[in-house]
Amino acid sequence: MQRRWQRIRGDVIGGATAAVVALPLSLAFGIASGAGAVAGLYGAIFGGLVAAVFGGCGVQITGPPGAMIGVLVGIASQHGVGGMFLAGALAGLMQVVFGMLRLGGFVKYLPQPVIAGFTNGVAILFFMTAVDDALATLSITILTAVVIMLALRFYKQVPESLFGLVAGLVANELFIHSPHVVGDLPFHFPQLVLESMPFNRIGALLMPAFTICLLGSISALLSAEVTDGMLGVQHDSNRELIGQGLGNLVASFIGGLPVSGAVARSGVNVHSGGRTRLSSILHAIFLLLMVLVFAPVVKRIPLASLAAILMIASVRTAAWKSMKLMPRARWQYGAIMTVTTILTVVKDLTVAVAVGVVLAGLGVLVELAFSPRGKVVDPSEREATVLSFPAEVQVLAFNGPLFFVGVEQMRRRIKALAQKPGLVLDFSAVTKVDETGALALQDLVHRLQGEGISAYIAGLQREPLRMLIRMGVVDRLGRSRVCKGLDIAIRRAAQELALNGCAESAPSEYVETALKEDNETAHQPLAEA
Repeated sequence: MQRRWQRIRGDVIGGATAAVVALPLSLAFGIASGAGAVAGLYGAIFGGLVAAVFGGCGVQITGPPGAMIGVLVGIASQHGVGGMFLAGALAGLMQVVFGMLRLGGFVKYLPQPVIAGFTNGVAILFFMTAVDDALATLSITILTAVVIMLALRFYKQVPESLFGLVAGLVANELFIHSPHVVGDLPFHFPQLVLESMPFNRIGALLMPAFTICLLGSISALLSAEVTDGMLGVQHDSNRELIGQGLGNLVASFIGGLPVSGAVARSGVNVHSGGRTRLSSILHAIFLLLMVLVFAPVVKRIPLASLAAILMIASVRTAAWKSMKLMPRARWQYGAIMTVTTILTVVKDLTVAVAVGVVLAGLGVLVELAFSPRGKVVDPSEREATVLSFPAEVQVLAFNGPLFFVGVEQMRRRIKALAQKPGLVLDFSAVTKVDETGALALQDLVHRLQGEGISAYIAGLQREPLRMLIRMGVVDRLGRSRVCKGLDIAIRRAAQELALNGCAESAPSEYVETALKEDNETAHQPLAEA
């Protein structure tokens, strides 16, 4: 009973904290899109509530995403705000259909540089939409940004955007008196806006709607993947697509912005204690109560403060970790990322992702066609090597190259077959690994360790090992978890289980041999790379 109340308390705190974060972002995104602040609130409250009830990720916080603002501005400029609502409804319908067709796992097949490229592109578009409001009252923009950065540095208990919002509001009321504020919020019980939708332009809106569908689906499914890693659970990606689609249908029909799950808001929910679907439902309820109670204050918020929040959020949205890997990775990695980023900015997300995937696929074909094949270890040799390994240690062998197209198959195989507390991934017959495969392998081992499984990588040939070293995977996992020989990895897994009290029958010679081997090889290089 006590644990149940603790979980409910965590959901209440998580939902309330996420609502505080969502309020300024929803206002800012609504104004930046051209549909108005109320449209952002309608999307966050009603679209978010529907997605929370019907989605497949319980802790997902859904609302208007900043990554979509550039796309929405373009649609509104060509087809009007009604056209934007219609495109959002069409996108929601597409998401429901994709979920029913069980296409929710498609995002797992995208190569890492493509994901990083479109993330950087939407961050740039996101930043550009806030520039005009930021320059209108530059002093408030600077003040808000400085307060947000100080809050990020020194006081993380309260959402930093709230600090910046309050600072900008107080400064404008007492000293600056800028007329560029949110203004009156005609917030009332929403009504259908079907009469404003240009149904005669459905043909022209199909491609923009598909862009919204793709962007929203990728954002939501990636966010769900992140929260899965935080909580050690597995979301239902197809149900999540259906929930996001229903949220978009409801939001669009009542004049709200298209919505999507987002890592920032969902992460705040989890870090604040949210663990079940109750937290995401309460987020929408708390946000509605905040708007109804604090409407007189909300209408006085300076647009420059919201612009500063948008600009800082865009900078934090960029894929900085992926960009830092560019000097280590092959030139193809940086080229695909750059091309995807540029096309996202100058064209649209759909074209950018399509071109990026095609380039990545061509790169795989060229590498398979012209690169010399690595040594393939005879499976019978591997079996002979591991005949006497402890009962608590399991070995899974993989064959062929590990490129981005094979990452999900590797995940599924490990999920289906891993049944013991010790797991050794035998890569003796894996001839090549690309950047996406290396980073996925790193995340996979981290997740297995979080689930209490002692995971090791063994038997890496020269080229795959060089890739893991260059991408920093060996450094992050620790040298002891990446072994040259399969027998070494088995002994170390047995050693770890025995020391942790998880192995009842691990022979003592495994532990003694592993300890002796670790001492002898402590200062030897892992590989000539």
